[in-house]
Amino acid sequence: MLGKDEKQALIEKIFAFHTKRAPGIAIGVAMVDLALEKLGPVKDKLNAVCEGQSCLVDVLQNMTGCTYGNKYLRIAKDLGRFAFTLFDRYDGRGIRVYIDIDKIDAEKTPELAKFFTRTRSKEVKEGGPARAESAIKVMNEFDSVGEQIIAWYPVKVLNPEKPPMYPAAQCAECHESFLVLNQGETVCGACRGEIQYFVRQ
Repeated sequence: MLGKDEKQALIEKIFAFHTKRAPGIAIGVAMVDLALEKLGPVKDKLNAVCEGQSCLVDVLQNMTGCTYGNKYLRIAKDLGRFAFTLFDRYDGRGIRVYIDIDKIDAEKTPELAKFFTRTRSKEVKEGGPARAESAIKVMNEFDSVGEQIIAWYPVKVLNPEKPPMYPAAQCAECHESFLVLNQGETVCGACRGEIQYFVRQ
């Protein structure tokens, strides 16, 4: 487990990477630290599954070296939970860590409760000074309860192996290189109209 000073230095480093002082970073550092301790050494590569697109993604990348780019980090974005699993790619042995909402006392830690139920005020949601002030409150309240609200259990990850390396081909329409996910494809998803995220100007 990380010492207090070591943990704070890491939080500051990840704040800089994340480009804002989000309370989920401080909470995530405590969660990942716990997960690494509970999992112990791995035989192959450490991998992670993050159950949402949140601060936890940046914490996992910084603390474990599991990134979306090296394919050691998977993101189950549609789950939308403040939780993740660290696992050994060798055999799928893992530890799932999450926030136990039932252990958050809304009277003792009201801002922390609002943070995890997404019920902070309209002013906080809009950003600016109100959001920064709320973030400080959330982190202070988390410091007062710490690991009491973090829960974990062992898991076996289904299909722990590295995702397949798909072959590439040149698109018959745009002539760019693309990954062939289905055998026989000659046109990329953008040219087929299935994947569109921009309009050419």
